[in-house]
Amino acid sequence: MGGMHIGRPGDCCSIDVRVRYAECDAMGYLHHAKYWEYFEQARTELLRRHGVRYRDLEREGVLFVVYKAACTYLSPIRYDDVACVTVRVARTTRTRVDHTYDITVDGVRTTTASTTLACVGRDGRPILMPDKLWCEG
Repeated sequence: MGGMHIGRPGDCCSIDVRVRYAECDAMGYLHHAKYWEYFEQARTELLRRHGVRYRDLEREGVLFVVYKAACTYLSPIRYDDVACVTVRVARTTRTRVDHTYDITVDGVRTTTASTTLACVGRDGRPILMPDKLWCEG
């Protein structure tokens, strides 16, 4: 299926992010909270590659909120490292999208994570994903 959609299980994309000094803690490691920003960047890029701009969804009253999140920090990421962040669609339903994430530095896995996003309206209540975003398979 071509065109705009939220992604099918197995769809993935990777982005490279160079760790900035301001993102690090006193030990010179990427602060744990910043990982979630990297995951969001990768997730947003995955949407773009499927023809979807999140800001357009927001304008239409379709929001995706984080329902569940988990992260395992296998080894630290340091200032000036280039982190390769890969996001993969694990599962989709008409009301949610599950993603998994891996971060590698120089080919070594440093981080694994997962999120479940729920599709909600402006009132925060669950809604069905618009037909244009949904692709079975």
